[in-house]
Amino acid sequence: MDEDSLERLRKRLYKKEEKFERRFEEPELSYKPERANPVWEKKPVEEIIAESLRKRTFFNMKFFVWGAGIFVVVFGALAAIYLFGGFGLTSSRNIEVSISGPKEIAGGELARWDVSVRNKNDAKLASAELSFRYPQGSKPAVKVSSESLIERRALGEIPSQGIAKETFSAFVFGPESFEGEIEAALEYRLEGSNAIFEKKELGRVRISRSPLGVSVKIPSEINAGREISFEVSYVSNSSEIIKNLTLELIYPAGFIFKDSKPKPAENSSRWNLGDLAPGEERSITLSGIFEGQDMDQVNFTAQVGVVEDGKLTVYGASSAGITLRRLFVELSARVNNEDKPVIRGGGTLSVEVSWKNNLPQAVRNATIEIELEGEAIDERTIQVLDGFYRGSDKKAVWSPSSMSSLSVLEPGQSGRAQFSFKVLDGVSLSKKNITNPTVKMSGLMKPSLGPDGFEGIDVAGKFKNEYKIETSLQLSSRGFYYLSSLRGRGPLPPRAGKETVYTAVWTLANVSNDASGVEVKASLPAYVNWKNIVRPSGEEVVYDESRSEVRWRLGRVKAGVGISQPAREVVFQIGLIASADQIGDSPTLLFDVSVEGRDDFTGNLVSDSELSLTTEISSFDTGVKQSDGRVVE
Repeated sequence: MDEDSLERLRKRLYKKEEKFERRFEEPELSYKPERANPVWEKKPVEEIIAESLRKRTFFNMKFFVWGAGIFVVVFGALAAIYLFGGFGLTSSRNIEVSISGPKEIAGGELARWDVSVRNKNDAKLASAELSFRYPQGSKPAVKVSSESLIERRALGEIPSQGIAKETFSAFVFGPESFEGEIEAALEYRLEGSNAIFEKKELGRVRISRSPLGVSVKIPSEINAGREISFEVSYVSNSSEIIKNLTLELIYPAGFIFKDSKPKPAENSSRWNLGDLAPGEERSITLSGIFEGQDMDQVNFTAQVGVVEDGKLTVYGASSAGITLRRLFVELSARVNNEDKPVIRGGGTLSVEVSWKNNLPQAVRNATIEIELEGEAIDERTIQVLDGFYRGSDKKAVWSPSSMSSLSVLEPGQSGRAQFSFKVLDGVSLSKKNITNPTVKMSGLMKPSLGPDGFEGIDVAGKFKNEYKIETSLQLSSRGFYYLSSLRGRGPLPPRAGKETVYTAVWTLANVSNDASGVEVKASLPAYVNWKNIVRPSGEEVVYDESRSEVRWRLGRVKAGVGISQPAREVVFQIGLIASADQIGDSPTLLFDVSVEGRDDFTGNLVSDSELSLTTEISSFDTGVKQSDGRVVE
């Protein structure tokens, strides 16, 4: 069929009422004839077909876009549920992080926490890292940031069904009943992904006992307006050294700070205590005045801890409740013009008694009695100025008959009286087997009748004081040549350029109280040599060559040693090589000879010293002539 025939056929197809001979049988169903779209009469058939195709394509594209969007949303939701809901190969629900460790611990003790990570997924975890956050105030066994207290450890890969374990340790500090929070956090990646996921576990630890014991030693009742001394003690309950401790005191309103030993570091309320070893106990003494009204209730608090960023982290604390009493008639005493005098055996105590009338009324015909107690008092030496001593009850007494100013004491008026006595010397104390001796004074000042308006009220002035008597260390340093137990050698008298070996003998006595940390030391001149010969061998005698110093470390020395008990003694040898410029002289063998220790009863340092030991030893060694003490040519 040629092109003309095809064109004629095409036109017949769209020609109205055109009929064809060869047609299919018409359907039995009836149909309603419809008029063709008028557009068809105006547009070519190609344009109509193309337009139909465009409309169908646009509808298909719009359907595809909406379908794709709905698919992505549904797929993302299902994926999230699949991965993190525990239905996929890798889920956070299939990762267990657990912390095993103490729930309670004593402050300052070492705590250990075992952290385990269990991967129950079907796939391994990549680049896993475990971080552990310690409780606030703790001191980790490894160095970490003091602010975050977080330690990080790389775990690497954790295989499917694998377990990783790590142990973390720290000394836990804080006040009693403090609860610290701990946290273990696992960070990990999935293989082939850069996304980082995290799983955490929390825990707590409670401090059952403070790492520091703190106590305040102060009377429960004190006189307002009068200076008083008191003590703050602290002891380590920790098994490790606690470093850089600070004491902070919280004073009540009206408190006036006077002094302390040692001195405060900041504003009379903070002390730098340094480091405290396990079980070590220390104290500071303070003095001050509590101002207030009669029967006022005040609190005094001591806190010990570590300062971090200017703030005190408290490890231990103690408070004391105090009742202030303002006496109507004040009475007090000072010994040797000091509030806390150091009293030694054989010493004289000069006591000044003072009083003041705080009443708005005059006090008439007052009597003052001071009772003395203590075996160390030498009653034969008691002298009372403007009064008398009554031996029957051991009281110093002043009355209007002996002191006229006691007849009338006007409001605000004050006065003074004096007496003195001696305490027994160390030998007498030791012979009487008196250890830890004290002197006690109890004072009472009262009028014969109560002032008008104060009938039935106790207006008497009172005080009670106790004074501890300090022990005495007594050191003797002697030199010998002909000592039978350890004889000297070399020329005697000593010759220039030749060595003469002498024997030094140190003897120590301790009188009334036990002493600890006792040590004797001396220095050797450059021309004297240490021979390293010591008797008895059980005594600890060391020589420091860099300082040319010999030390005898006795440690604890009991009361009565050298008096009622045998003395402690040590013998050692030193060698003298005199020079020509010392001919005719008596060279020094030992100088700066001294002993020092701490009195266990009073807490004070006690000491004694001896003159330098020279070659003039004839007063010690009867076999040596006086002329043997000088160097010869």
